[in-house]
Amino acid sequence: GDWYLPSKHELNLLYLQKTVVGGFTSNYYWSSTEFDNNDAWFQLFNFGLQGYDFKFYNYYVRSVRAF
Repeated sequence: GDWYLPSKHELNLLYLQKTVVGGFTSNYYWSSTEFDNNDAWFQLFNFGLQGYDFKFYNYYVRSVRAF
């Protein structure tokens, strides 16, 4: 269906509203935004840091619908 992995920008919006949305841990979450063929952007949910890392790492994901 209509669920998808949020983009880097959308993930940051979720971080900014994490107390309202709820259900997040203080961990790394993948976005759907790629940096290159090997790396994708993530958001760290305890400090708000965004960066990119190897896609093979096991980070959390949070599917969303249009918001």
